[in-house]
Amino acid sequence: MRVDKLTRKAQEALLEAQSLAEEQNHASLEPEHLLAALLQQEGGVAPAVINKIGVDPNLLL
Repeated sequence: MRVDKLTRKAQEALLEAQSLAEEQNHASLEPEHLLAALLQQEGGVAPAVINKIGVDPNLLL
């Protein structure tokens, strides 16, 4: 994957997802890690979308 072609926010989310996987001693980065990273991202689109439909992003973590 060409990470340099991703937006800055997407790159940050991938790095955070990788950190979450490592912190949990998981051998691979899974969709759950990426979802958690996206939901916790300040100024990110995911929390805004989830809030817009009336759900607290923290409830999904």
